[in-house]
Amino acid sequence: MGSTGLARAIARIEGRYGTHALARGGASERHRDELALPTGTSLDLVTGGGLAAGEPLAFVGPTSVGKLSLAFRVVATAQRTGGMVAWIDPSASLDPLAAVRSGVDLERLVVVRARSAGAAALAASASLRSEGFRLVVVDTGPAFAGIGSDELAPVLPSVRGSPAALLVVSEDRGRRVAIPTCTFERVSWERRFERTVGWTFEVGGPRGHSPLDKRALFAVPALGAAATDLGRRAGLAEAAAS
Repeated sequence: MGSTGLARAIARIEGRYGTHALARGGASERHRDELALPTGTSLDLVTGGGLAAGEPLAFVGPTSVGKLSLAFRVVATAQRTGGMVAWIDPSASLDPLAAVRSGVDLERLVVVRARSAGAAALAASASLRSEGFRLVVVDTGPAFAGIGSDELAPVLPSVRGSPAALLVVSEDRGRRVAIPTCTFERVSWERRFERTVGWTFEVGGPRGHSPLDKRALFAVPALGAAATDLGRRAGLAEAAAS
């Protein structure tokens, strides 16, 4: 879908499903836990309960580390609460099979193939202003695609008071845009016959640099598989000591 067709798509969604998100005026007045999108994994422990309506969050880390796997978890959570999700995909890199494996309902996912940073920002802003979405995801794609977090600065004013949360998935942290960020890093690899077949990665929370024992750990058991929650480092250390 092009960004020019987004308004028509929003109208169709709201006509078919009604307003599933929280009202814009009430979003800023309700407690965060009432607006949160918890994933049911240890990611919630480092994000303070998950993403929340009216708030931005970024997943930042190298390519193929596990960012999209956890982003799909958030999408599935938003859909389970009755909302639609807008996925802004400038690099056309969304893998629908991987999304389905993570529990995403493709019928409740609107994918916008924005072809430039400006189009991506426009589509994200329009989605955040609509009351038909519970979550808006902007996957900036690989760094060489030329779209980064800084190009999304025009979107941020639309987040506050929105009934939707904003999730930015990127390889690089923005230099001019201050978005709370979860950092993704690989910590180990599983190799067979000189080929990488799986890996473990950790996620640091958005409130500064998380101590190692406060980071969430996940494992990708095979290429293309969904991430498995391993808990927090602190929990693993306590289990090993007992």
